[in-house]
Amino acid sequence: MFYNEHLVFASGGRSNYRIPSMIVTNNGTVLAFCNDRKDTVSDHADEVTLVLAKKKPNEAWSEVIELSGLEGWACGIGSAVYDNEIGKAMIFSGRNPVARNEFGKYTPEQIAEMDRRAEEARKRAESLGIKAGGCIFVSTDDGETWSEEPLVVEPIEHTHWDGTKAMVRGGTHGAAHGIQLRHGKYKGRLLCAARTSIGKYNNWAGLRKCVYNTAIYSDDHGKTWQTADCVQLGTGEGTLIELANGDILYNSRAYFQDGKRYLATSTDGGASYHDFRTDDFLAEETYIGCNASFIRVELDELSEANRALLPDGAQDVTVFCNPRAETRRNMTACVSFDSGKTWREAKTFFEGPSAYSSLVFNPVDQHFHLVYEKGKWGLDSKGNEDENPYNAGICAAEFDLEWLLSE
Repeated sequence: MFYNEHLVFASGGRSNYRIPSMIVTNNGTVLAFCNDRKDTVSDHADEVTLVLAKKKPNEAWSEVIELSGLEGWACGIGSAVYDNEIGKAMIFSGRNPVARNEFGKYTPEQIAEMDRRAEEARKRAESLGIKAGGCIFVSTDDGETWSEEPLVVEPIEHTHWDGTKAMVRGGTHGAAHGIQLRHGKYKGRLLCAARTSIGKYNNWAGLRKCVYNTAIYSDDHGKTWQTADCVQLGTGEGTLIELANGDILYNSRAYFQDGKRYLATSTDGGASYHDFRTDDFLAEETYIGCNASFIRVELDELSEANRALLPDGAQDVTVFCNPRAETRRNMTACVSFDSGKTWREAKTFFEGPSAYSSLVFNPVDQHFHLVYEKGKWGLDSKGNEDENPYNAGICAAEFDLEWLLSE
């Protein structure tokens, strides 16, 4: 039985680490990515860098490595995805010279000042040969070296609830990683959870009427991407798995404040979704929800010793991790042996404040790896107890199947 954890991305000084996404290579190297938000943990930090850490089997985690950063710019994180067929690791990113609050109600003077700052930042960046917008960082040597490639995502037309027809383009969002399909007609396709929106909003009620989860997929090893049709209205951020028959199960965060996870199914390799519903067992934070991690490990990926640990009739090992509480705390794994049809609560990693996570299984050493945002209890400026799910940093837990299934 094995369990170990380490605070890989320890917040402190100017660094505030958030939004992990993790993949594992064919050689068993685990690559964990996140954002380093400078001077604030806010989603709207003025300066953000993209960083990573690496772990090879039976070795310690590396130091934190900066992958993309530019003074005064927000270099955001999207999803990580790995192409097993050609050994290509990818992490979506983007650069923005000015961070704007999505609920911001700005005066004309404030907008003009932000536009002025953005133009100055663009000129500085262009002098260095750097452009704003989306990109993909790529490695073919287990994360030792990286190159930057353009991000090409084709939009799709979607009919909004009010009848408006709009061209929407999916953007990946960190936390859950993408997958490569193993079965059926779409074998080899890369598929990543994404999100989009139609219309404008400046409060939570408006958000529920404008945002959708979607996905992006690639059939040319990540050179170009296509936007899938939208999932349920009011979902935002999600994670997905491939079932044994090639269907896709999409598990979404939503903004309905009902404590539920929202599900959808695709039978065309993730290009469109139907059978919208909720899960009766998996719990969700009841304020604004929280992104989660979701993987399915097939029997042929498990060692003979690990298969012997499974109950009779087990079809797979499907694991879902999120803060299992009404607030962002109690990072917990739930386990299923029938691809998420039924669940049991398995293990709690941390009872304290916690939030986004990313989970992988490493067939090389037969270990699971979970990175999750970890906080600590403390007092706010007024002396009141404060549960901050981000202020410690991002913790990496490594464990085996025996530990996960133990009582």
